[in-house]
Amino acid sequence: MAGQSIVTTTDEASRASLPGDGALPDLRVVALGGGTGLPTVLRGLRARLFESHPWDPERDQTRLTAIATVADDGGSSGRLRATYDHPSPGDVRNCLLALAGGDPALADVFAFRFAAGSEVAGHSLGNLILTALTELEQDFAKAVARVGRLLSVRGQVLPATTGNVTLHAELSDGTVIEGESRIASARSPIRRVRLQPVDTLAPAEAVDALERAHLIVLGPGSLYSSLVAVLLPRGIADAITRSRARVVHVMNLMTEPGETDGHTGVDHLMAVRRHAPTMPIHDILVNTAPLAPEQIARYGAQGAVPVPADVALLKALGHAVHECDLLASGDEVRHDPGKLARALLTLAYRSGSRASA
Repeated sequence: MAGQSIVTTTDEASRASLPGDGALPDLRVVALGGGTGLPTVLRGLRARLFESHPWDPERDQTRLTAIATVADDGGSSGRLRATYDHPSPGDVRNCLLALAGGDPALADVFAFRFAAGSEVAGHSLGNLILTALTELEQDFAKAVARVGRLLSVRGQVLPATTGNVTLHAELSDGTVIEGESRIASARSPIRRVRLQPVDTLAPAEAVDALERAHLIVLGPGSLYSSLVAVLLPRGIADAITRSRARVVHVMNLMTEPGETDGHTGVDHLMAVRRHAPTMPIHDILVNTAPLAPEQIARYGAQGAVPVPADVALLKALGHAVHECDLLASGDEVRHDPGKLARALLTLAYRSGSRASA
């Protein structure tokens, strides 16, 4: 129930299981976002949803859907967008790789990035392939689907829109920043972000996946440039509102310099609410595993700090808050794909399906 907290220790998380991990054979999960957060969710869910039975495209393709933002205008993606007037391929590429189930060598080729010293320096080969296929198909969504077949992805990857969109951020001082890559340079709080063109539509396939979902996952990821951005194409937020899915927000671990300086967990939540006021968020996943002092110091030197969860206030706002160990091992502060997937699917199992079959 909203307002209650489920506290899970590390040992409990490791022992927790869904009966047979096949107790929800018809479960349909949609995960939205971008950056490094969405692929993390996908890698964990891919392993949990598809490890217990042979892959069947007709049965399993719609069990896991990724909807990725296409507003990135930096790096390889930005250069290709400027040249070909296509949607950004980078976040979609990362999702395809996270769900790839075919020959690992082919995935390695798709992930290859050219080193300095040539005209293609800095480009990902996967971005170039997606761009070439978009030119051939004259349709970005069809290009993504072709690459999905090449990589034998488990599930499906859909762009949030097939238009070449630009993210605009309005700051609290009235300044407007144009371009996703410039948001990190903002030194004034972000009031609102929007897409240009403003009438950008979500693909029908993305809307259908959301309406039919049992579980919808938002985050982790950059608050404005990934999580809010993916909700902005027309049809996305409304489809989530119409669905009977359980909607889960995975709280970020760290603030991001320029984008979420000083943001608490409630600030993250309210930013999403401002941009999608009718969209429900039933559950919030919060990490409880402590960060190492050296991690805090290293990230602090870059201007990032752990996000204060504000659990009591999140519960007071009507959300079920689930606290558990979600932290990956290693030097980087990241969510662990396996722990995250187990927590999400345990939520789905405990909640039961809120969606119609």
